[in-house]
Amino acid sequence: MKEYLLVKNVLGEVEETVIEGLNVVFPVPRIVCELEDGRKFYLERVPYDIILFINKINGRDVEDDRERFGDILMSMPEVLENLGKHIKRVTIEEFDEKRGVYSAYLEFNDGNITIRRKMVPSHAIFLALLVGKPIYVKKELVDEQQNYYEY
Repeated sequence: MKEYLLVKNVLGEVEETVIEGLNVVFPVPRIVCELEDGRKFYLERVPYDIILFINKINGRDVEDDRERFGDILMSMPEVLENLGKHIKRVTIEEFDEKRGVYSAYLEFNDGNITIRRKMVPSHAIFLALLVGKPIYVKKELVDEQQNYYEY
């Protein structure tokens, strides 16, 4: 997978953006993927619940005592074990410029065939983290994003 970079660590962040003229602070949740080559890959405007889950598995305090879908899944080790038997990896490999969104593929393998399901990247990352499977980002996307953030 030379054209892909392995994600070594996944962090959840909430940036704050001030809306000028209204004096309102708007939270912008994002996932930060720390890559094997030392760079970072960002997924912006992800669901807040995914950020909370990532923070929980990273041992950070979450100031919300309500359970979420991930908490329910984590309480069912037999479900996670079965999912983990079939999930091979996640690859983030497409960017739709028109919509401004990335797409990921979750690869399943039952020993005979491999099936790739196109997914929202934050949700695919969520599943990979739940079952301890690797996450990769297409190097071309990382290069493009790095150029964007440098301007």
